[in-house]
Amino acid sequence: MTNIQRSEPYTPVEPLGVEDIVAAIEEDIVLGRLNPKERLVEEDLMEQFGCKRHVVRQALFQLEDIGLVERIKNRGAFVKVYSPKEVEDLYAMRELLELAGAEAIPLPAPPEMIERLETIQRQHSEAVECQDLRRVFRLNIAFHRALFAATGNDYLSDSINEFAQKAHAIRFTAISDEASLERARDEHVAMIEAIKRQDRERLRELCRQHLVPSKERYIKMYRFRLGET
Repeated sequence: MTNIQRSEPYTPVEPLGVEDIVAAIEEDIVLGRLNPKERLVEEDLMEQFGCKRHVVRQALFQLEDIGLVERIKNRGAFVKVYSPKEVEDLYAMRELLELAGAEAIPLPAPPEMIERLETIQRQHSEAVECQDLRRVFRLNIAFHRALFAATGNDYLSDSINEFAQKAHAIRFTAISDEASLERARDEHVAMIEAIKRQDRERLRELCRQHLVPSKERYIKMYRFRLGET
């Protein structure tokens, strides 16, 4: 199994706003540049992003709300660590929501929806081929948001996106592995084919299978590296 070389963290030239800092730290967590339990020091972040303390603190509060950071009294902010129970519960919710999304996608699908998914997936496949993990991460998000936006139910798609974002602190174990990236790419392509063939059962099964690798890899990593025997 081949491990992909991680890209260097983005260092901005101009000071960034809260949303930009949130996105940058989120990306660092997903790409494995920040590890579970790693402390996020405000002074270091102020220097890295060229901004004031109140901006960094607001970004950390937002990251805590998302579920990527946990703040411990008198100790500071740390990259969130999920217990195996929390991972199972989170992914149970993701499965419920995404299977509901698969049921709600209209079949036959509008041609413009399929074209949108195919365009994003071509770019995603190119990023996987080039091992551009930053683009892989962003295009993966774009693919799934486009997929579930097709339900036409904003409450459902927003909930799917919310729980997917909470799982970013878990997904880093899969995005750092070439075989996992190729599997995700192939499953995206298969989802598009299932939509074209109006095979809802196949689409449901692909959505379910798509969640499994990152969950299992994180739990295994937790038990071997984070103190649970």
